[in-house]
Amino acid sequence: MYVSVRLAEEKCNGCRMCIFTCPDPNVFTFSKEPKKVSVNEARCKGCGLCVVACPKEALTVAAG
Repeated sequence: MYVSVRLAEEKCNGCRMCIFTCPDPNVFTFSKEPKKVSVNEARCKGCGLCVVACPKEALTVAAG
């Protein structure tokens, strides 16, 4: 079992706070259209820093 961050895309406003706070630069990618982030769950260590930083509560830490 591993722990990873999950993204609720409908809540994401593209602010990129998750990207700025994540210690691994390869977890999140940003797309200018439709101005959203995506998550590489395989790279995520589940630290939760992005969850705390997200102003829209679009991220959660979940066991997989």
